[in-house]
Amino acid sequence: MRFGDYTDPVVTLAEDVVNSYRHSVGVDDLSPALLTSLARARGWQGADATSADVSAVRSLRDPLRSVFETHSVFAANALVASSGLVPELVAHDGLPWHLHLSGAGVALPAWVAGQAAFGLLSVIEMGGVSRLHRCAGPDCFAVFVDLSRNQSRVFCSPAVCGNRVHVKAHRARKAIGPRSRGSA
Repeated sequence: MRFGDYTDPVVTLAEDVVNSYRHSVGVDDLSPALLTSLARARGWQGADATSADVSAVRSLRDPLRSVFETHSVFAANALVASSGLVPELVAHDGLPWHLHLSGAGVALPAWVAGQAAFGLLSVIEMGGVSRLHRCAGPDCFAVFVDLSRNQSRVFCSPAVCGNRVHVKAHRARKAIGPRSRGSA
């Protein structure tokens, strides 16, 4: 599913920020280099991320996760409002008029908060809250935006979490053995 030329890149920013801490192994991948990379890929043109920026963005994980888990439009609206970014209708690069969030001099953590929350609000507006998920893997705490056409995705990664669940189910069926026939 597409949400728009401007919105598409920021739709998964919240997902990337929340999932930069891997609960299952207790590893925090968020670093100045990763944060800079995530932001630049979504249009950030300011200075590279600092350790202080990383710390501030880490504090966004729980509010962003709550939007995925409780589908709270109010939480997402509060993040946008606190970011200092304002909506502007713009046309550029041959694209039709569309909304941007802008704010001169806004710090990177505020920019991430506003953009990530705006992306989630766009998903809710255009695709509904049913597109915001927590992975169905039993030991996975990852969140994701279901961009599939039929909204059928349940795992953060079908190749990892989905495969684990299917292999476990297969092994459980094999352990039961062949079904007995004709027992009365």
